[in-house]
Amino acid sequence: MNLCFIGGGNMASALIGGLIESQTPLQRLHVVEPDNGARERLLSRFASPARSHGIDLSIDATDSPNDLAREPGATWVVLAVKPQHMREVCLESAPGVRQLLGNSLLLSIAAGVSVQAIGNWCGHSRIVRAMPNTPALVGSGVTGLFASSSIPAQARAQAEQLMSAVGRTAWIDREELMDAVTALSGSGPAYVFRFIEALTAAGTELGLSGEQSAMLALETVKGATALLESSGESPASLREKVTSRGGTTAAALASLDAGGFMSMMAEALRAARDRGAAMSREFR
Repeated sequence: MNLCFIGGGNMASALIGGLIESQTPLQRLHVVEPDNGARERLLSRFASPARSHGIDLSIDATDSPNDLAREPGATWVVLAVKPQHMREVCLESAPGVRQLLGNSLLLSIAAGVSVQAIGNWCGHSRIVRAMPNTPALVGSGVTGLFASSSIPAQARAQAEQLMSAVGRTAWIDREELMDAVTALSGSGPAYVFRFIEALTAAGTELGLSGEQSAMLALETVKGATALLESSGESPASLREKVTSRGGTTAAALASLDAGGFMSMMAEALRAARDRGAAMSREFR
């Protein structure tokens, strides 16, 4: 398999590192990245590991090797650019990149840009849309995937293999539900970070030091997640087990419920979903 990244930012770097470490069978790996500093960081980080795994790694500021575009379907192109730049990349890149986009299978990791829009700009519908999240940077991400109807089973399997290099994957049947994936898991890490911020601040208000509160909050979230994952039980079941009638946890949960915690989370996800849908209408 040959692979070309358009964009070499954080998520592209996470994917490249995960693919090399997972020993995904790659012959060629090319990155188009206009920023000189980013190119140098990519070379410094990945040149030696790629070479040791027999991968031909190359990085260019604006274009791609001509041979990558010769055989239709032989190369996957990962569109790893910001949503607002996607149209420009597809329509105004160097001739070699545009030829590659027209001949290749495309994997887009940009939020809010539909398969139809990318297809209109690139001239075909051999496109898989992916919504990863930032824990992919440490190999613990989760990615929602949607494929156009023209993507065969083998290509779906390849797309899943690519994204599995940085975490788990889930196929989504209807593209409009990718906005829900964005709201839940794509933006989800920020909610968790915000929750840890809130725990830390509240602990400090109760008299703990900032350092103590930060450590206790982080380790509590890590431990609760590990317990949930290893127990095989539902979050509701574990919550009930730790909540004694009339106890401290019951008092805290009653306060959260009175403040509308569950409805606030639902409203937050709806806001994120609706913004994703609006972005899809903007990026056409």
